Amino acid sequence: MLKHRRTALERVEKFVSATYFTDCNLRGRLYGDSCTPTSLSCFQTPRRIPYSEAVVQEFRPARVGDTFGPTWETCWFRVELSIPPAWAGREVHFVWESDGEGMVWRDAQPVQGLTKEGEKTSYILTSSLKETEPHSLTLYVELACNGLFGAGQGSMIAPPDPDRRFTLSKAELVVFNRDVYELLVDLEILLDMAQLLGEENQRSFQALYAANQIVNVCDVKDPSTFPAAHELAAAIFSQRNGESQHTIHAMGHCHIDSAWLWPYEETIRKCARSWVTVIRLMEHNPELTFACSQAQQFEWVRSWYPGLYAQIQDYVAKGQFIPVGGTWVEMDGNLPSGESMVRQFLQGQRFFQEQFGRICSEFWLPDTFGYSAQLPQLMCGCGIKRFLTQKLSWNLVNTFPVSCASLLPRGGRRVAGMLKTVKNNKDKGRVNHSAVLFGFGDGGGGPTQNMLDRMKRMSDTDGLPRVQISTPDCFFSALEKESSQLCTWVGELFLELHNGTYTTQAQIKKGNRECERILHDVEVLSTLAVAQGGTFQYPASQLQQLWRLLLLNQFHDVLPGSCIQLVVRDALQYYAEIRRAGTRLQEEAVQSLCGELLQLKSGSAESILVLNTLPWERTEVISRTGTAGTEALGSSNSEVARASGFLTVSEAASKELLCLSLSWRGFTDLSKCFLGLIPLQVVSD
Repeated sequence: MLKHRRTALERVEKFVSATYFTDCNLRGRLYGDSCTPTSLSCFQTPRRIPYSEAVVQEFRPARVGDTFGPTWETCWFRVELSIPPAWAGREVHFVWESDGEGMVWRDAQPVQGLTKEGEKTSYILTSSLKETEPHSLTLYVELACNGLFGAGQGSMIAPPDPDRRFTLSKAELVVFNRDVYELLVDLEILLDMAQLLGEENQRSFQALYAANQIVNVCDVKDPSTFPAAHELAAAIFSQRNGESQHTIHAMGHCHIDSAWLWPYEETIRKCARSWVTVIRLMEHNPELTFACSQAQQFEWVRSWYPGLYAQIQDYVAKGQFIPVGGTWVEMDGNLPSGESMVRQFLQGQRFFQEQFGRICSEFWLPDTFGYSAQLPQLMCGCGIKRFLTQKLSWNLVNTFPVSCASLLPRGGRRVAGMLKTVKNNKDKGRVNHSAVLFGFGDGGGGPTQNMLDRMKRMSDTDGLPRVQISTPDCFFSALEKESSQLCTWVGELFLELHNGTYTTQAQIKKGNRECERILHDVEVLSTLAVAQGGTFQYPASQLQQLWRLLLLNQFHDVLPGSCIQLVVRDALQYYAEIRRAGTRLQEEAVQSLCGELLQLKSGSAESILVLNTLPWERTEVISRTGTAGTEALGSSNSEVARASGFLTVSEAASKELLCLSLSWRGFTDLSKCFLGLIPLQVVSD
């Protein structure tokens, strides 16, 4: 007889529900036996400390249900486990659920990120417990008192609540029923197909009838009924697509903002938590690919987690862990100077070449607030001809006419996300390929095993777009074969959404421009000092360190001012460090370049040196404070001042304001760049 559609849908929904009827449905059988840890203890610190320092601290007893905090503190837990011998041959997981972001450490190495918000609440101890495996072991869990998206008060995008508490709600050993899990994934995809393909679609009813039949044959108390149920699902998934079906290139990803609702220091741990989880997934899923941008984040992990970084290098060599982007960070696309944008590529590409033996062929900037029209020229000069973003799909007024990549939102890694990707494709009829980046992002997290298993069911199933685990190169190569059909956009890419960010945090904008100028001047003067000969050594390593600090502060949630106050404080400290070190390097270069001139005297007057480091004439006011503290105005002899970019000016009063018109005349003959002492003419206020 015909099935009542709504009744059948609700029947399947309740059979897999995590909320209703878990005492008798399939979801309630996901875990079998369980036991509590032999011992659970912790200690709390306001600092983010390394493992070696943490494990020697004094731990106190802790219990499930305890709360910890306040915000930004760190709790380290020592967890002693003993697996019952009766669990031999079973898959055993350590389950941990808490409000904060966790990292599991085993044998002094990070092994798994645990974040309830990122659907990662278990660490696989063994897939099939053997007698030869250790049944007793000690784990450490590093718990950050902040969530995946910081600790906003009342909502996600809000200032952090400084007094927030974080609860440990579960810590136990469990038997994981893999056969139940596989059948749940089958039913999730079939239910999605039944609900989303529509009543006018034959495949919708086929999926619904198969799901209903699975409920009929499956006895949740009798695992021997599961294979028959799984075969019913496989019959649907084995019905293949035609050659015209749209292809989605799926790549694992976890967009990690280098700072946003959390400070830089927490980003370092977010990278480690996310990437170590990806490595665990790759161990069990050799087909998984993971695209990862921002050289700065690689450098953080290299410095703080060398063991994890060595594993990442291995998977980069295998082609699974894929560095992308070519920049130091995913910078703001409007405010940095052209030179700074070049340095983003220079530092990023140099890092990837040195560390992984290759540069990136695609510019990866999915989340900034707009894109300067000069970027294509800069990209081409850096060996990049491909560009990926998704931000412009957020426009509020004008629909952007060119396809962007899809970063699937929470829950969107199922059928709904794939159908939406095809629906939103702006190049229908021109190309038949789209890109999907799957994994929890912004605050990190990345892909999950469940996402991968769902995509396997959708890889080539009639009625759904074809989904293949792919790489950026495969995706762009497919597009390039049909590039003559694609639209061309000329000019700036403006995002019609995040209005007002560029008007906030003026001190950050000011600091950025001042530090850009300082580093420019240091490089010009140091180059001239080297060209002059002598013992002066160009400060290459110091300049690289300072440039990298400046480039970090140009991240797309820092320079625009869309970050929390903790990040603003860090950014201003970095600017102060650049000013301090830059001024010192500048003085050293000037001393080497103009040392003799600085020793000249005019009577008893003290001399000062004025230098023009720009390649054009300048007219501006400069000031200098004298000993008496009074003010006076001074004017230079303009004919003499225009002769060169270097001036030595004698003191005319306790404080002088000097109007200069300076011109760079070339430095083929350095002796012509130095003038004698220029007397100031004191004028009235």
